Formats: sequence, structure tokens, C-alpha cells
Amino acid sequence: MKKSAFTLVEMLIVIAVFGTGILTVLYGIAQTLGNQDKTNVQITSSFLAREGIELMYNLRDSNYRKKLPWNCIFTSIDPANLNADNICEVGQGFTGGSIFKIAIDPDKYLTVEKIDEDIKERDFDKKFEEFQLYYHTGPYYNSRSNWPPIPEGFRYSHEENDHPLRFARYIILKSVMDGETELPQDKILKIESHVLYKK
Repeated sequence: MKKSAFTLVEMLIVIAVFGTGILTVLYGIAQTLGNQDKTNVQITSSFLAREGIELMYNLRDSNYRKKLPWNCIFTSIDPANLNADNICEVGQGFTGGSIFKIAIDPDKYLTVEKIDEDIKERDFDKKFEEFQLYYHTGPYYNSRSNWPPIPEGFRYSHEENDHPLRFARYIILKSVMDGETELPQDKILKIESHVLYKK
């Protein structure tokens, strides 16, 4: 009577093939998860950068609507006091070479802070610490009684009282040059929105 069985060599070959297949699958899963994380970072960074640019345009357009100087900067934009005499402080206008951190504040609409130092002098960690964004979500209420409450919502700010993100953002305004000639700044400025990511 004949009996068939697997030899040791055959078993080792099967284990090797099976192990290689498992490792290949695990490597593919790891690659997919890594790519997904990278994609999420890129999407969030693009959103934050675009939001920063839109906030600067919104600031400029609000100045036009309120018949204020186009480059007026409010330390804290309070819609109820936009017509105050001292709303546009001396030296607070945005011009080519200006650096800002700008965020959304439910009480004041926007919080804008002008940075005087040269951003290039700071290393990554210093820039990240100064411009780090915090994520606010859930119910919150505006302090003004004539503003409707916002039951749920989210915003990004620089306030250190909520969940810190791994992102930081700052805005640089630059003059636009035509060769060696600087174009009038009341007509056009180049807006750079920088987003930093820290693992």
C-alpha cells in the first residue's frame, strides 16, 4: 500500500511562499496608510493656506465696504466699532513686506497680529511655536447679546485654550515687481500663505 506525504523540503517551500505573500500584503497596507496620512496632511495644509489668503482678501474688502483705508489693519476686528475714529492705528496698515498671524475669533470676527521681525531669522521650531493653530469645536456663544448663538461650529485660532494642532500658519504680503519697478501697492500685493506641519 502506497502512502503520500509532504516532505520537509516541500513544507519549507510552502511556508516561504506563504510568508512572502503575507509580508507583501502587510507592506502594501503600511504603504497605503502612510500615503493616506500624507494626503490628509496635504489636504489640510492646502485648506489652511487658502483660508489664510481668503481672510486677507476679506479684510481688504471689508475696508472698502466701510470706506476705510484699503490697507487698514485692526488688532481685533469688532464689527460693532468699525467706524471708530481710532480704528486704523498708525503703522498698522498692511504693505509689501508685512508678516501676519491671522485667525477667526467668534467675538471679533478676525484676530490679526502684525509681526515686525524678519521671519527668516527664526528656525522651524520657533516659527511653529509662535504661529501654531488651535482647533476649537463644539458649542460656543458670542459675547454680544445681539449676535445669535452658534450651537455647533469649528474654527482655528492662535489661542492656547483648546486642542493644539500639528499645523501653524503665517501670512506674508509682498510687493509685486515689474522688472526693477515696484508696482503701486494700493493696486496689487502678492499674498503668501505659509503652513507648517509638525509630526
